[in-house]
Amino acid sequence: MASNIKLLGCQLNTIDPETLIYFQQLGITDIQYNTPDIPGEKTWAFEDIKAYKEKTESYGVKLVCIENVPIRFYDKVMLGLPGRDEQIENYIGLIRSFGKLGITYFGYHFTPTFVWRTSYEAKTRGGARVSAYNDEAARRDGNRVAYAARLDVEIPDPEDMWKNHEYFMKAILPEAEKAGVKMALHPDDPPVACVSGVARIFNSFESYVRADRETNSPAWGVDLCLGCCSEMGGAPVVERFIDYFGHRGKIFYVHFRDVLGVPDDFRECYLGEGNYNPARVMRKLKESGFKGYVCEDHVPIMESDSKFGHRARAYEIGKLQGLISMMDYDDEK
Repeated sequence: MASNIKLLGCQLNTIDPETLIYFQQLGITDIQYNTPDIPGEKTWAFEDIKAYKEKTESYGVKLVCIENVPIRFYDKVMLGLPGRDEQIENYIGLIRSFGKLGITYFGYHFTPTFVWRTSYEAKTRGGARVSAYNDEAARRDGNRVAYAARLDVEIPDPEDMWKNHEYFMKAILPEAEKAGVKMALHPDDPPVACVSGVARIFNSFESYVRADRETNSPAWGVDLCLGCCSEMGGAPVVERFIDYFGHRGKIFYVHFRDVLGVPDDFRECYLGEGNYNPARVMRKLKESGFKGYVCEDHVPIMESDSKFGHRARAYEIGKLQGLISMMDYDDEK
C-alpha cells in the first residue's frame, strides 16, 4: 500500500523560475514559501497573495503552504503589547485569504527572538559547512542569523508567553476552521528556556501536548521539525512526537533534517549522520498514519553550491524519495 507521503519543495522566499523548474525536475510539484517577499508593512492584501500564487503556479507547480510571515506582522501578539488586537485582525485576514486561494497550510512560530545560531562555519562530512548553536557563545556574541527579531522587550516568565499564545489561538482558530486552513506550529529553535530575555515555550514534547490540549481544534497541529525535536533530545524525542501526534492526525507536515548534539550545543548535519535513523523515522511516520508532506528544510553548504543549496537539496530530496520508495516496496512484498 502506498504511503501517501509526498515531497514538498520548501524554503523559497521569492518567485524564482529556475528553482521552481528545478523542483519539478526532481519530481516535486507542490511548493511551500517561507516568509515570501509579498509587499506589505502590516499584512498582505488578498490581491497581492493571489497574484503571487498565480505567478508561482504559472511555472507548473502548486502553492500549498506558506510558512511564516514577517515578525512585524504579529510581534505585539507574541509579546502581549498594545496593538495586538489590530495585528490579530490582520492575521485573520491572511487566514481568510489563504482559505479562498486554496493554500491549505499556514506554518507559524511563536518566537519573537526567532531562530538563533552562533556559527555558519561549523564543518560536517567532507568539509561541508553547517550552522551551529552554542549557548555560551550566544550569551557572549549574540545571534548570527540575519533575520529581523524583537530584541528590545523582555518576558522572562514562560506563563506570560503561554497566556499570549492562548489569546492568539482563541481568536484565530475558529476562523481557520471556517477557512479550511491548517495552522502548523514550528518548535523554538534552539529549544532552550530563554533567549535575549524572552522565554521560549515550545521547546519540548510536553509543551506541544499542552498546546494541543489548550487549542483543542482540528485547525491546529504540528509543523514537525525533526531537527528541532532532535535538538531537544535525539531519537527518543523525535519518536515520541511521532507516536503521540501522528496517531492523532496532528502532524500537518514535516521538516526532515537532523543535528548532532544537545539543546545548548549542537550543529546541523547531513541526513543519516545525526541523532536519529532517517529510515526508522520515515517508517514510524507511515505507521502512525501520517499522510502529508515532508521537505528537506535546512541543508549543508556544499562546495561550489548555489546560495539556495541546489546540490545539497538534490541530495537530501533524493534520499527522502529513496526512503519512501523502499518503504512502499517493502510493504508490497
